[in-house]
Amino acid sequence: MLIYSVALGLGPNAAVVGLTFHSVAYLAKVFANTIEEIPAATIEALKSSGSGLLPIITQAVLPSLTSRLLSWTFIRFEINFANAVVVGAAAGAGGIGYQLFVASNFYFDFHEVGMIVYYILAFVLILELVSSRLRHRFIA
Repeated sequence: MLIYSVALGLGPNAAVVGLTFHSVAYLAKVFANTIEEIPAATIEALKSSGSGLLPIITQAVLPSLTSRLLSWTFIRFEINFANAVVVGAAAGAGGIGYQLFVASNFYFDFHEVGMIVYYILAFVLILELVSSRLRHRFIA
């Protein structure tokens, strides 16, 4: 994040680029590890029956990976949301974190601080609800 702050200056651009690069690298590593955990016996059975690449992907790879990849994606999204709030508050990168910082430190408007915290909590609850429903849909 500091490298992007020096290159792009303080603000939302450096925060978005920093979070994006970190998230893409993290998800690429986790997705690769998840794909490596696919049972080789299933893929070998489809190969030995003469299946091509597309049927192997649709019949063996995607059904066994969908729930795990979805879980990793939502976990990373939740982490990014928390990091965005913190970076906005600490580095002045904008967004709801910056508004929370300004309301609490400059205006001392604790009604606004409470409302911002409620908005953050509501968004996290909605995100968790959507995540839970999607996981149950793909697991079943």
